[in-house]
Amino acid sequence: MRIVITAGDPSADVHAARLMAAIRARVPDVVFEGFGGVAMEMEGLHTIAHMRDLAVTGFWEVAKRGRYFTSLLQKAASLLDRRRVQLFIPVDYPGFNLRLAAKSKASGVPVAWYIAPQLWAWGKNRAKGLANVVDELLVVFPFEVEFFSRFGMHATWVGHPFIPPTKPLPRNTSPTVVLMPGSRKQELRHHVPLLAQVVKQLPQTLGYSPSMVVPRASMVEKGALVSLENAGAQVVDSAHDAMQYGTAGLIKAGTSTLEAALLGLPFATFYKTSMLSYWIGKNLVNVDTVTMMNLLLQRNVVHEYIQHEASASTLVAELAELLENTSRQQELNATMSQVRSLLGVGMQGGPSAAERAADVIVQRFL
Repeated sequence: MRIVITAGDPSADVHAARLMAAIRARVPDVVFEGFGGVAMEMEGLHTIAHMRDLAVTGFWEVAKRGRYFTSLLQKAASLLDRRRVQLFIPVDYPGFNLRLAAKSKASGVPVAWYIAPQLWAWGKNRAKGLANVVDELLVVFPFEVEFFSRFGMHATWVGHPFIPPTKPLPRNTSPTVVLMPGSRKQELRHHVPLLAQVVKQLPQTLGYSPSMVVPRASMVEKGALVSLENAGAQVVDSAHDAMQYGTAGLIKAGTSTLEAALLGLPFATFYKTSMLSYWIGKNLVNVDTVTMMNLLLQRNVVHEYIQHEASASTLVAELAELLENTSRQQELNATMSQVRSLLGVGMQGGPSAAERAADVIVQRFL
């Protein structure tokens, strides 16, 4: 029993690994091939690429790596040409996986997509193309079922992999700031110097020095965060623990903002990239916020600082507000509770998203 599975960033690597474990619990002799990260490799993935080479963000940055991704597409397609492959499971990573899904269908291999691409935000015009190459969408947001069904796709809501425990999460008694610059080289290049300035300036604004922690993804080299350490921040290994126990945070735009909301961390979103990538992205995105919590609530509760708005002074002022303003803390805590209820109805205390997805996959395809 062979399955090709692909994930291109640390978050998807973790979610894919959990799905692999859930499938193996149901089909013990399964073999996984494809590409991903350390978590997937620990679950037995026979990989054809290193995740550190996959984590590229920005349109211009991806274009510069065109030859590499073309070669990888050919390698992955050759796996799908084998008649022994029963299923292809793309996990997020839409730019690449959409192309590979088309090749999978051409090879006669069905496609079950876990964590569907957010086409409702940036690519409604690509939904018809997705419908042509996907047999099953395993979605993590309730509203996605209706959205994708408009285009003739069969979608099943399996719950979100970030659903937290039902018990209240403890917070550090002393102020602790969580700074998350991202994991991709392009993100680190723009975000690390910015956050280093924040680390230096925040104590001057507050009049005291809070603890400041920076979670480091496994694929990020220690040297990439040295300027943050030199400024006074502590680099830690677990983003989940940091967000669970932190007091306030600055989270780069992406899936981590939703995890922060579900873990109850008051935060603001920030992001900087090259001007070309920013201009292209701004013209493609169909929504007015990049923070999932805002999208789910349909109002902008979490403050965002994108591109030129993401300066050290504005981020320091935002952190001071999150740490010192009780009414602001209460507002965010109340709305984060709403998000947890919205995504966790019928899910907490039951099977995980990976287990639900594995049940659908085994029953339909294996």
